Amino acid sequence: MVYKLIYLLLLLSIGFSEWIQNPSPILTRPFDAKSAALGGINSFELNEIPSVQFSYSSSEENLFEESSILYQKGKRTYYLSYFGVPNLDNTINAWSDNGDGEPTSDEIDYTRITSFNYRSISFTYPVELDISNLEIWPTFSILSLYEESAYAAGFSISKRLNYKNSQILFFVHDVVSSKWWSTNRKEMYKPFLEIMVSSKFKKTTIFLDGILKSNEFKANIGASFHMHKNLILRGGYRSNGGFTFGAGVKLNFIELDMAVLLSDNSHPFKPNQQFTLRLLVDKALSASKRLSP
Repeated sequence: MVYKLIYLLLLLSIGFSEWIQNPSPILTRPFDAKSAALGGINSFELNEIPSVQFSYSSSEENLFEESSILYQKGKRTYYLSYFGVPNLDNTINAWSDNGDGEPTSDEIDYTRITSFNYRSISFTYPVELDISNLEIWPTFSILSLYEESAYAAGFSISKRLNYKNSQILFFVHDVVSSKWWSTNRKEMYKPFLEIMVSSKFKKTTIFLDGILKSNEFKANIGASFHMHKNLILRGGYRSNGGFTFGAGVKLNFIELDMAVLLSDNSHPFKPNQQFTLRLLVDKALSASKRLSP
């Protein structure tokens, strides 16, 4: 009943909203260091081992704060992310947005920034439809910009296909997605398509990702190599962010991942390093029981 009411409100808001391209939806930002090291490709791996994952990103100038929590149990995974630009000095008069909803590096004069304060919290999780094997991703966000605030809700759809050692994941982002500002401004996000392909070859896995939005196509590529059952090396390339590198270590009930991204002055709000800690819940509880008197 709640979902039906949310979808009805979204549909009613279509005729009274301004259509824009969503600049950074939760499902296309790297969730963790593993994804960041693979050229920013989220693999959406299916893992029925209960786990809790914490990720943190940082940049050289500390321009922003970014972190996420992922909880996985059975076939259900819950994603919670935070992104903020806390009280940057020097930003008013720097924006010269051409109206497409996402100022690019050639539209912003960073030397004229006089104050910027932005924060957002987003939550999503997949709901599998047994009839068609589709997954619906309802997404909810709360954000603030200066003294204003906004609420956003919507959903995306994905379809997973498996063939031998390969997997293809089709994603239609922002199928219906809207944002309501405290200033009474309403926005609708334009849907866009993403296709992710992964193929395993012995100890190596290749990842390909393509995003088509606003008649613009962007591609990313990544690869992981299992040097040892407990050590993984990763690398990738982002079409708008350069080369990425990383590694992962598996211990008894903990997995540690790190990613390093080359600095890019034209994308100041992207991290240059990311860390992830994944705790395997059942193994951690079993180890604590063995240690307790």
